[in-house]
Amino acid sequence: MSQIEKKKERSLKKALIICNGSPPPQTLLKHLWRDSDYRVSADGGANLLHVLNLLPNAVVGDLDSLNPDVQKQLPEKILFRVKEQNTNDADKAVRHCLKLGFKEINLLGADGGRQDHFLSNLEILLKYSRHARLIIWTPLERMEFILDSWEENLAPGTTLSLLPLFGGAKGVISQGLKFELNNLALLPGISPSGVSNRVLSNPVKVSIKDGQLLIVLQHDTDFA
Repeated sequence: MSQIEKKKERSLKKALIICNGSPPPQTLLKHLWRDSDYRVSADGGANLLHVLNLLPNAVVGDLDSLNPDVQKQLPEKILFRVKEQNTNDADKAVRHCLKLGFKEINLLGADGGRQDHFLSNLEILLKYSRHARLIIWTPLERMEFILDSWEENLAPGTTLSLLPLFGGAKGVISQGLKFELNNLALLPGISPSGVSNRVLSNPVKVSIKDGQLLIVLQHDTDFA
């Protein structure tokens, strides 16, 4: 790998997408903003950023939710209009980041407002989880899909839920939780429930033989 390629690889670590849902807490937005290498507004998400005097690297979508007065003040080079209507603006923004090579993509403002939009964004999370690590942040939690295995160090006492969305999973094994899962199935409408488990020790590990689970974690930092 050349020095230029190595530099590009280092620079493409984390992307942040600000969606046009409920405005996130400013402390959370600014934390993720500082922690990201590339920031994208999914269409009308740029309206909130404009109020906060934050300029994204790109505004992606069909731009029908972008305030015309805000659009006039944005550099033309950061506007990426995608006219197709088969996907929503969050999907378009994720694809934009994937094309640039990002392997971790965080989404803010993807919750709240219309619940069909939120559920659609969860589907996007699953849709592209084979290509990159996608995380949705809400004011209280963060969530992502586990497809094979997952491992992280978490503060003891952290609430953790494993939800069997879009079919659930079989052969689930956990480590570091109060209620351990030992080759169990977590399936919709069938016990056991994966809701409100607790972290006891580190590292926390979850592996899945077949299927997928949505992991929902309380923030380990107060962003309220």
